[in-house]
Amino acid sequence: MKRRSKFDIIIAILDVVSGGATKTKIVYKANLNFNLATKYLDLLLEKRLVRINGSSYEITEEGVTFAGKAKELQI
Repeated sequence: MKRRSKFDIIIAILDVVSGGATKTKIVYKANLNFNLATKYLDLLLEKRLVRINGSSYEITEEGVTFAGKAKELQI
């Protein structure tokens, strides 16, 4: 099985949170463990690509733009 790059993991997380998602949903849908999910969500929050709304993570406008451009670059 091919290892995913950090870029691939970020795109997977942004796809999951595009409709709003709890950390548990992100872990299962993006196929991550909680430690990795926390690490990447912290990074995405810092870069303002996602935001927290209550107990749910949501994608920001910047995140939507980034995800669109990132998908164009994926091979």
